[in-house]
Amino acid sequence: MIEKIHQAEEAIRGGDTRTGFEILQEVLAKDPNSERAWWVMSGLVPREQRAHCLNQVLRINPENQFARDALLKLTPAKPDPESAPEKEKGTLGGYQTWLYAQRNRIYITMLNKEELISGETETKLLPKIRAAVNEGEIPNALFNKKTTIQLIQITRIKQIFSSLRVHFWEGDREKSIRLELENSSMADHVLTVIQDKLGPEYTINVEPMKTITALIISTILTLGSLALTIFGYWAANEVATGRAAATGMFQSGGIINLVEALGPNGVLLIGCILIFISLGISWWLMMSPPTTTELVRE
Repeated sequence: MIEKIHQAEEAIRGGDTRTGFEILQEVLAKDPNSERAWWVMSGLVPREQRAHCLNQVLRINPENQFARDALLKLTPAKPDPESAPEKEKGTLGGYQTWLYAQRNRIYITMLNKEELISGETETKLLPKIRAAVNEGEIPNALFNKKTTIQLIQITRIKQIFSSLRVHFWEGDREKSIRLELENSSMADHVLTVIQDKLGPEYTINVEPMKTITALIISTILTLGSLALTIFGYWAANEVATGRAAATGMFQSGGIINLVEALGPNGVLLIGCILIFISLGISWWLMMSPPTTTELVRE
């Protein structure tokens, strides 16, 4: 495994991050307790996935000060509980609890050894919920939405930026709910905590976007920009020559006025900028594909 990790590091130093990522992914699939592989992987994945890799390093070696310092830099500062009570997290009535406020809506995620609870309520009801949970009750009447999932029912969990999509069995059907969390760092933390509760038969996989998916997105972006540029240039010529007004092809309006003000050359310049932006995004997707994080049962 050490040789494989060295190969990954050489590829990364040579600028081939994709090959390095694939080698590290292969190493971690065979040895999820490779401290060095997780550490190197933390430098490849996007910021929202980095905390997970660093947490894995500390799980294997709690004395790794480099990982601890790097994780500290990623961890957002704790908010003032008086100014932002909706962002606090801790233990409530035996449940690990995460709260996230969006306007007057409060998203609640609660977890203990046996079940996961996802709820949605209003700010004014939060004190009543706290009091009820501390007394050992979770009344449905205080929630606009509430779902309780036994941990043994969970089949997989996929992280999507700052939320978690939890798939679980209910009877003979597989269902899913979305856990809304404050940010991607919190989502990563919650995913790691759930993994600890579920046990060693569940593992977290970090995978890059498939090449075919990146190609499809790149093609759509590039062709769309090209088509828009061609149409805009043609429309600008029609307006400039007066043919559009003569035939009544276009109705007067903000877009036509803008096209007329820019002229064919201006539209062409903007179109070229859009094409270059599309090509830049396509290059980024191919060279540094976004990753997806998923907790699955082996």
